[in-house]
Amino acid sequence: MRADQSAPSAGPPRPPAPEPIAAAGPAATSRTGPGTPGPAVGRLWGGWLLSRALLVVGVLIGQTFGAQQSVLGDLRIYADWAHDLGHGGGLPAGDDRWQYPPGAAVALVLPELAHTLSAVPYRVAFLVLTLLADAAVTAALARRDRGAALFWVVGITALGPVALARFDLLPAAAAVAAVLAVSRARFGRAGFHLGVGTLLKVWPLLLLVAVPAPAGSPSRWPAWLRAGAARLVGGLLGAVGLLAAVGALTGWWRDVLGFLGAQQARGLQVEAVAATPFVVAHMLGGPAPDYSYGSLQFGGPAARAVATACTLLEAVAVVAAAVWWWTRARQPAGAGAARTGEGTVTSGVACVVPPGDAAADPRAMAATLAGRALALVVVVVVTARVLSPQYLVWILALVAAGLAVAPPGATGDAAGTAPAPGSGGRPWGPRARLPVALLACVVLTQIIYPWRYNDVIQGRIVLSLLLVGRNLGLLTVCWWAVRAAAGPPAARLRPRRRRRARRP
Repeated sequence: MRADQSAPSAGPPRPPAPEPIAAAGPAATSRTGPGTPGPAVGRLWGGWLLSRALLVVGVLIGQTFGAQQSVLGDLRIYADWAHDLGHGGGLPAGDDRWQYPPGAAVALVLPELAHTLSAVPYRVAFLVLTLLADAAVTAALARRDRGAALFWVVGITALGPVALARFDLLPAAAAVAAVLAVSRARFGRAGFHLGVGTLLKVWPLLLLVAVPAPAGSPSRWPAWLRAGAARLVGGLLGAVGLLAAVGALTGWWRDVLGFLGAQQARGLQVEAVAATPFVVAHMLGGPAPDYSYGSLQFGGPAARAVATACTLLEAVAVVAAAVWWWTRARQPAGAGAARTGEGTVTSGVACVVPPGDAAADPRAMAATLAGRALALVVVVVVTARVLSPQYLVWILALVAAGLAVAPPGATGDAAGTAPAPGSGGRPWGPRARLPVALLACVVLTQIIYPWRYNDVIQGRIVLSLLLVGRNLGLLTVCWWAVRAAAGPPAARLRPRRRRRARRP
């Protein structure tokens, strides 16, 4: 369903919806489609090829060009796990570095199968897998909006070689596919993508918390929305059933929850936002971090107490968001959308859609979903006891998806979650503060790891201050995302009552 159509609903017939306000200037050509200029698409993919070639070089021989750390360490661990998994072994639940859901085993074994069948080195096969996922995300975004695709290409390039040397691109691709599927009312596909992403890494499950829905009993929802909810759950269960079948055939069903113990036992990683005071203390001569559970983390009673508080804060944030969105921030099933001169306001983003029930517009639902999921994921990332560089791929994916599903001519709000008019859909419009701040944080993250990570470990002043600045930038991004997601719902909480005509 397009943004200029409204789903049928109960009640008296409404007057014809006005046409959406056309965006002026470059915004009118920002959306891709049949009339998209070929040179623009060619430049996008040319930039993708060049940037990914540089990232592959950084993965394979980054230390030759001055990187203090190699990003191949986790690839060696993946290769060992995949070898055991591909030759009759079970999940490596006894290894304290195994901290992933069981679906990750499938992703890690695929390069091992390519290695066994073609003698291609595991690291090369793994890079091909992540590059295919990256290309799929770029193509899916480019079909919707060039600016969103360009933001994704630039963001992954700014994060550096670690983006390709970890499998976080796979769940990120699943999350982007889920948001785009919702925007086209393909809820079965959206549920399947959410299931696949959650089974690879847990965080895509947060999108299920952020799914917008009308208030009231489901029996009062539009028929297509009730059917869509059923298809969403069906797709999710289909992904779980598919993995269960794979686990039954391979024997991987044993210890499927063994990863939870290793996750909870981890300490306060040096790069976590909550570890900022300990980074400053180390810079001034305090205790240094130690290697444990596959990363460098601070020890001691104070650090353990902070790590425990982080876990509690994450749980509180998720529960609070679920309660807020599923009670106060839900719109009535029969309420009309707020009528303004700019269109409908959806989760703090002004969207040029015709008046009507915003919950009946799949594109508005997808925009709300992307904004809420972004806020929730950023909160979880900044409050987590562990913040590895590849976690920023999650945030980049949700921002890119939000840019792609924003209705044409959408105006950016104060938080900068959507492109401004005349920006051509580009994430650097005059009010797009959040994407620009996020890119700055991503660039600092690459400087810290892998290029100057030893300086952070040793407590050098310049790199320690850069890490502190990166963490402050993430807190700013978190604040803007939460402000946007906590904005007014897409419709008034109650429909406006009609005044009775006075008798003469």
